[in-house]
Amino acid sequence: MTNAYLIHGTSTRDDDWFPWLEGAAAPEIKLDRIFLPNPFSPQAKEWDDAIDRQVPAENGLILVAHSLGCVTALRFVARHHLHDVRFLLVGAFDRGLPAYPELDTFMTPAPDYGEITPKVSRATVITAKNDPIAPYHDSIDVAHHLGAKLIVLDTGGHFLTSDGFREFPLALKELQRLAK
Repeated sequence: MTNAYLIHGTSTRDDDWFPWLEGAAAPEIKLDRIFLPNPFSPQAKEWDDAIDRQVPAENGLILVAHSLGCVTALRFVARHHLHDVRFLLVGAFDRGLPAYPELDTFMTPAPDYGEITPKVSRATVITAKNDPIAPYHDSIDVAHHLGAKLIVLDTGGHFLTSDGFREFPLALKELQRLAK
């Protein structure tokens, strides 16, 4: 069995496609949905501490992240001595969002790709051209920094339940590919 950890951003651990992915990936992949405090008023230090308590800093780590969880996952990898990290990042961004200036302090410091990229063995970034929260060009930039496989969908929004995502077969397919 392979272990993976899901770090969500714009919703709680039991919303959207997260519970579905946990069930669909089992038993081959044990996906642990991480608890993050104050998901609707996130503080970087609180989230960093929560991740450090719940995710073991071990080689071969698979991190599935959505939205603000992506920058959190990137910073986790930068903080720890790791190798063979695998990422599945959905709706990723690594800088402030013009429509959400209240997140600007959360985005500091920016991920240090010089620390992150050498630790990554494989990564996939999924984005949608019609994402109203994280401009898809930001996800493209994250993918380029990581040397990741990039999947750009025409539609999908921010991959939330309100965008029709209670299930996410593409995420399952990419998670299974990363786990091999």
